[in-house]
Amino acid sequence: MYKKTSILIVCLLLMYGAKAQSTKKLSVSEAIELGVTNSKTLALSESKVKEAQAKVAQARDKFWPEVGVSASYLHINTPSIKQSGESSGSSGSSPLAALSNIHNIGLAQASLSLPLFSGFQIRNNKQMADYLEQAATYDVQTEKSKVKVNTVKAFAQYYELLQTKSVLEENLKQKQQQLTELKNKEAQKLITRNDLLKAELQASNVELMLTDVNNNIQLANYNLVLLLGLPAETIIEVDTTNLFTTASVTNWADLLQKGLDNRSEIKSVSYQVKANESGYKVAKASRYPSLALTGGYINAYIPNFITVTNALNAGVSFKYSITGAIHSNHKMQEASARSKQTEVSQQLITDQISMEIRQKYLNYQQSLEKIKIYERSVDQAKENFQINENKYKQGLALLSDYQDADVLLLQAQINYSTGKADSMIAYYELQESTGNLQ
Repeated sequence: MYKKTSILIVCLLLMYGAKAQSTKKLSVSEAIELGVTNSKTLALSESKVKEAQAKVAQARDKFWPEVGVSASYLHINTPSIKQSGESSGSSGSSPLAALSNIHNIGLAQASLSLPLFSGFQIRNNKQMADYLEQAATYDVQTEKSKVKVNTVKAFAQYYELLQTKSVLEENLKQKQQQLTELKNKEAQKLITRNDLLKAELQASNVELMLTDVNNNIQLANYNLVLLLGLPAETIIEVDTTNLFTTASVTNWADLLQKGLDNRSEIKSVSYQVKANESGYKVAKASRYPSLALTGGYINAYIPNFITVTNALNAGVSFKYSITGAIHSNHKMQEASARSKQTEVSQQLITDQISMEIRQKYLNYQQSLEKIKIYERSVDQAKENFQINENKYKQGLALLSDYQDADVLLLQAQINYSTGKADSMIAYYELQESTGNLQ
């Protein structure tokens, strides 16, 4: 009975573990899509667009007339009312005596005001809000490109660690087989104890490297899971199909022009410049008078005294603030300085983007050259290892030479895996720098 219960518990634990951890196979394109969909920073940028859209709607509302209604009801006590010069003991009837019988007053009115001219303030406020909305939209595109690149970086680094783990595991397996042979040779006095210890030390070093890599894989997997919005217990399996397929890269001049035409940062700051120009016109509007069409409707009811119904009025209101016109110079100076700052920022951003494209282009070209060198290094290291292995087995080479060749092969294989991941990152960073990841 105890044995059956134990087996049942073990089965339940295995089922729970299988359920708790799920494996998800992902390609780089699928990872990018998930990263964009679940990005919190991108959601924050999109909320700023909605805020800008709301401000556009507010500015558009200013074109409509302002309509308001109000109503009031007053209850009054019995006041003592007399005209000036009338004696307090006079028994004559005062013309205002009827007002002392007024105890209730009701008033209802509606008003309408339609702006006809306000120094173009309403129109320029609307234009400024439109420009800021466009700038916020391009800011979202900038953030989306960053999310894509960060996702690719995390994905490539995770792949690099998995490849490094595979290389180390294979190397450790070979070293363990080698140790078995060396222990037999040491027992037969064919090699020294010192040679065996060196081999064991190398195997231990590989084990330490594998421990570090396994820990980094768990951390990289968790980081990638957070970026993609997946459950924390998800284990990601990399789909290597078309992982390193990259499009051809044009020459430097074409890339630079493409970047200056496509980068959303440049488009965003250009709309900010236009918004500041509209802001200057808004500040200048204080110099002009305002003109509005007005209208109203009034109903008044005072029991035992007067009743007013359907009292309509219409007219034109004119307003000119002399102090506002005088103080507008300071607002205009502030708006002009802000506009100048944005124009300088536009020039700085253009220069930074040009430098960034140049840097990413050179980095990608360098990564391609490194891959060729790493490939050649792996072939050379394999040939060197085989030669030393054969010489060692024939007694023509020292064990240390054989072990050194093994270390060189291991390092070359790790470098090649790292170079491939770095090349993929460099390619996507180059595409981002030219605005092709929108």
